[in-house]
Amino acid sequence: MHGNVKIVLARPLFHLGQSKLSGTGAVGGWYNRLMIPAFLCIDVEYDEHTPNIGEGPWEGFASTVELVESLREPLAEQSGAPPHPSWFFRMDPLVERCFGRLDYVFYRHGDLIDQLQKRGDFFGIHVHTQRWSEEKNVVYSDYADLDWASHCIAVAAQTFEQCFGQPPLSVRQGGYFLPEQVVDAFERAGIVVDLTVEPGQVSIAKDPSFGGYTTAASTNFSDYPRHPYRPSKSDVSRPARDRGDARSLVEIPVTTFDYGKELDGFARKTAKRVLRRPRGPLPLSSWKKWPDPHTYWDLASRAIDESAVPYFSIAIRTDAPDSLTALRTRALLEYLPKHPISKRLNFTDPTVFTSMLPVA
Repeated sequence: MHGNVKIVLARPLFHLGQSKLSGTGAVGGWYNRLMIPAFLCIDVEYDEHTPNIGEGPWEGFASTVELVESLREPLAEQSGAPPHPSWFFRMDPLVERCFGRLDYVFYRHGDLIDQLQKRGDFFGIHVHTQRWSEEKNVVYSDYADLDWASHCIAVAAQTFEQCFGQPPLSVRQGGYFLPEQVVDAFERAGIVVDLTVEPGQVSIAKDPSFGGYTTAASTNFSDYPRHPYRPSKSDVSRPARDRGDARSLVEIPVTTFDYGKELDGFARKTAKRVLRRPRGPLPLSSWKKWPDPHTYWDLASRAIDESAVPYFSIAIRTDAPDSLTALRTRALLEYLPKHPISKRLNFTDPTVFTSMLPVA
């Protein structure tokens, strides 16, 4: 519909050096810490988590495109590398049920997608295993039916290929849901990079991303690796032991950090009230309440510098422009060019990691 996706690797501004992580599953080298790969993952969805049935614009998508356009030049000036986000489009069965067609975002917002293609950005699929409840008249997540989950991924991948002329290479699964059967479906669809994993996130049974409700709890990401890795065929939460044990795709977790400990120290230094904060590394999600944008990017810098593999990955959703989550995300991203970390971030193609990890 809008031509072929142009999958072009950005010119590397980093290089491999002496190995810091051993084994097939982990990245077999480390980057020049002066310039690191970064992934701005944008989940392109309808504005609300629980949409009604009927056509309507995805205003959050349009607003996010406008935000990204305003950041391209300032970020390029800081890093010397034009930023290229990755856009993950919803086109699973729930989209068809609510909006009338699987490729609704392309049908309604094709001009924006053409604009992003001309910029050289990267495209993938964002999948939720959701259904519409006729009885309750609401969207819900069906985590109990793994065949349905596999079907949703296959439909999304097929729709993507029909729109762009080639299958998707990258994916972000929605709703904190990543059982082994879902990863199997990714591989059948030809996915080479998955950016779903959120280390430290415990299993939950209630969340806005589920819609009205869920039929089972989400995945427990508590012990998942905090660096890119090729997962084991027997356990997606573990790096492969060797080539024979390795899956064909790479997992790139979102960036995490033990910010609870750091923010408690910040509060004591500034004589602010110390609230009870979570302990252990958790995702540096943009929708969370942070003291201020500068502190957030300070934490991100610490996370990068302390990581065995220096990289940065953040995921945002195209929420309604006036929503609290969208406003928080906008504040963080608009501040980024003002922070020193912006000089080190090269927002590039996540498939860059596939060439660094052995294929099974």
